[in-house]
Amino acid sequence: MSLKVLKFGGSSIGDADALRRAAAIVRAELPGGGLVVVSALRGTTDRLLEACAAAGRGDLPSAQAILGALRSRHEDLARELGHLEEVRPEWEPLFERLDQLLTGMAMLGEATPRGRDGALAIGETLSAHLAAGHFGGEFHEVRDVMKTDARFGKARPQLGAIRHAAAPWREALSKGALWVTQGFLGSTPDGVTTTLGRGGSDTSATLLGEALDADEVQIWTDVDGVLTADPSLVREARPISQMSLGEAEALSAFGAKVLHADSLAPGGRAGFRLVVANTLRPGASRTEILPVPPLRPAGAVTSVAYKEGIYLLRFPASAGLEPPMEAARSLEEAGALRFGLISSPAGTLLAVRPETHPAAEVLGALAASGVICEAGWAVVALVGEGLRADPVAALRHLAALGHEPVGGLLTGSSTVSIAFLVPESRLGDLIPRLHDRCVDGLLPSKDRAGQR
Repeated sequence: MSLKVLKFGGSSIGDADALRRAAAIVRAELPGGGLVVVSALRGTTDRLLEACAAAGRGDLPSAQAILGALRSRHEDLARELGHLEEVRPEWEPLFERLDQLLTGMAMLGEATPRGRDGALAIGETLSAHLAAGHFGGEFHEVRDVMKTDARFGKARPQLGAIRHAAAPWREALSKGALWVTQGFLGSTPDGVTTTLGRGGSDTSATLLGEALDADEVQIWTDVDGVLTADPSLVREARPISQMSLGEAEALSAFGAKVLHADSLAPGGRAGFRLVVANTLRPGASRTEILPVPPLRPAGAVTSVAYKEGIYLLRFPASAGLEPPMEAARSLEEAGALRFGLISSPAGTLLAVRPETHPAAEVLGALAASGVICEAGWAVVALVGEGLRADPVAALRHLAALGHEPVGGLLTGSSTVSIAFLVPESRLGDLIPRLHDRCVDGLLPSKDRAGQR
């Protein structure tokens, strides 16, 4: 029997109408059973983090006020859907546990990573019980299967242990069961709750798809699949009906709002189809990410991606390689993303994006020490399997830049992408121009039409 895993993010189950739409999708996609993975209700994770922060400061009344608001919201939603009495016995211990965690944080004056993971797990579990009731499925605890190390906040999945623990799930689902479970969560060998970090719910779904030998994993979100460009800059941007895993990985790395890189790796190992679709428009275009690359015209670019907020750190040649390498390590450990490290006889250029407050503090310390730090840059990437077939095409596409002030070329190890640095102020003009030159007219007609 063919097995599918469906994942719904917080925006796809954020209110009663959204849950009704999701239920209709489950009925259409899983008539013979399967697995559904759900995130916390939209905004819940952020509110739980606020509550933990307040408790960690010793402000228990503020933390408990957030808890009360979250409880009211969940109960109101369950009441509207007619499931409150059904889920109340499951929810009551969860709300009590959250209150205990917040009280403990306030007493300690600290919200530890382990404590935060325990609190965040409650948001995912509340929504999974409600979704199970509304979808007509059976709730099963993901922490029984999703085994990780003890790196709280960004736990590393233990693939062998996950596959072993998933054996009873494979058997039950192969017989037609419909199960609902949480995303984002895991547990250590000792049973302590962990979370998988950024993109964790999508990663949960694909890891479970791998462990369960699924044929397809569907990620239901609020966009019509993966687009050829950011529609806020390119009005003609359209969904890509099929793309390769390599294209998806490159787009994720260079800032496109697609799946997180961690969620793509299981598909590469297991070979299942990965589908991105729109909960708001289930009949609209969707993107299939395939283990075998689709045919592309030589030189064709599938999508133009960009990421703002890049800082360029310039080190003189006399400094050697050790200072920029040490700066890169310090920034990444603090939560920065590194987009390039370019060394030449003229010196070394480090391109980073500070994603966290600690990373911004490290960047500030480097600037104070005398390192030249330039803000206001962006990385732009041309991505497409056609570049693999005709690598010289990338240089021809770059000729379209004319006299644009390019800060550096980032080639990396990928053969399906080429990226470069430009001032953020040029994105509004440059992205549409590159899309018009590199994408329009080169993709197959079904992609140009935005059809499946």
